[in-house]
Amino acid sequence: MPYWLIRPIAWLVIRTGLFLLGGMRIEGREHVPHTRGVLITPNHISDMDPPTIAVALPRACWFMAKEEIFAMKVIGPLARWLHGFPVKRYTADRAALRRAESLLKEGEAVVIFPEGKVSRDGALQPILPGILLIARDSGAPIVPAVLIGTDTVLPYGKQIPRRTGRPVVVRFGPPITAEHLMGNAKGSDALKTGAERLREILRALQRGLPYPDFEATMSPVCSSPASGD
Repeated sequence: MPYWLIRPIAWLVIRTGLFLLGGMRIEGREHVPHTRGVLITPNHISDMDPPTIAVALPRACWFMAKEEIFAMKVIGPLARWLHGFPVKRYTADRAALRRAESLLKEGEAVVIFPEGKVSRDGALQPILPGILLIARDSGAPIVPAVLIGTDTVLPYGKQIPRRTGRPVVVRFGPPITAEHLMGNAKGSDALKTGAERLREILRALQRGLPYPDFEATMSPVCSSPASGD
């Protein structure tokens, strides 16, 4: 089934489901460029996160997802139809990295959960440095994002969502670049520094606070990303 046909159907089903479960509030959507390649990096607290972030974005997107999903009889084909592509977790999956970089260079929006797995308790986990490699090598800006409340609707290990009566929140932050995150560090230290800083940014977003200053070495990469500039 072609993507242009299945996407609006899937989005209608997801939005309706979220409305019935408690609703959804989107903040900072204007930070997501309408055109050009962009890397979206949300926290990961529930299996509900991928569909929730997808319907919150103002444009179509691709997802990097664990390869086990694509072996499932129903969910696997659906994931591919909805622009998912597999990654071998806990390995340096160069094929997945190249696919993400290629999509970004082609002007696509790509969603990658930089923690690499769902958090069992909702706490933000360490960020995998591969996300900095993808952003640096593709030249695409990073738009950090946080999801709040999806773990209440669908807790870790559960398969059936529950109504909470409270909206889940999707909050997008201003775009940044890998270079801003890595600062003056070199080599592997640069990736480590960038991962730690991205984690601090996600923590700030969770609290609704501005990005940390990082000694004034970092700043947003564009003032009006929604224009596509």
